[in-house]
Parts: sequence; C-alpha cells; structure tokens
Amino acid sequence: MSQTSWTGEPFAVHLGVGEPLAQRLEYDARAGGASVIRVDLAGVHDRDALAELLAQTFMFPHETRGLDAAIDLISDLEWFGNPAGYLVIVTGMDQAPEVVAPFARMLPNIVDRWRSQGGAFVVVLEGAESSGEAASALASANSALAAAGKLPWAQPGTGAVTIVDHTRESE
Repeated sequence: MSQTSWTGEPFAVHLGVGEPLAQRLEYDARAGGASVIRVDLAGVHDRDALAELLAQTFMFPHETRGLDAAIDLISDLEWFGNPAGYLVIVTGMDQAPEVVAPFARMLPNIVDRWRSQGGAFVVVLEGAESSGEAASALASANSALAAAGKLPWAQPGTGAVTIVDHTRESE
C-alpha cells in the first residue's frame, strides 16, 4: 500500500476533523503500516506542560526542554523507525485553549521537515471547537514557511504545507 493511499496527501495538517473521519484515517493508516500517535491536549495549560506532554507522547530518547526541542525531535522520530509514515491525531484542543496556538504554529514546520525527508507525516486536529485559533496559527506559520522557502539558501522544497480545513465541508 502506498503512502498516499491512507493519507490522500502524505504531508498535511487536517483541521476540524470529525470523529468518523479521524477513525477512518486511523484505520487506513494502521492498515498501511503507519504508526498512529495520539496527542490529548486536554488539561494542558502552558507551553512547559505542552513540551512535557509531547516528550512523553513521542517518547523522546533523551531529556529536552521547550518547544524548539520538541519540533526537532518530532521532525525525526528515528527511534520509532517506521518507513510507512506517521499519523498524529490531536484531541482535547477545546480543553486547552492556552496551548492551541503555540501547538498549531509548530505543525507546519514539522510537516515541512518530514516532506524533505520523504516519510509520510499527517496531523489530524480533531474537533472544530478551537479550529479558528488553530487555523490562524497554522496560516501564520505557513506564511513564514513560504517566505523562508523563497530565500536563496533555503533547502529545496521548503515552503507552505497543505492545510485541509474540514470545518468548511461536510463529512
């Protein structure tokens, strides 16, 4: 099964996904051999707690501090060693409004780094409750990536990533 058979797009962030679609993506990803990682933001109230949650969830191989370290390590995941790719399903955004924007701002950078490596990496932001703030943060980060991709020293392929907004369509 090819990488795109379970993703439709091997490097994307899906915003405002309902539970039925999230379950279907999870089933398809597992069937395609991908690792599925669930991140539950419920109860996370600051950047330090977010960094700690990410370190635990992604089983970082060494101690880290801060979200920059989290971006670097989530952009790699060599300790998981799954060439079939990764599906990250994020829940609990409506119960963690303080970290929705910082978390969402990280995602385009992580997805862009995966795109440069060639391994599928798809993020599903489940629920529409916090999608407005997440959409704004994703757009801002994507704009910065697009600008960075135009720099003469940019790595080829650097640029905005695909953001699929499911709040604008019916599932």
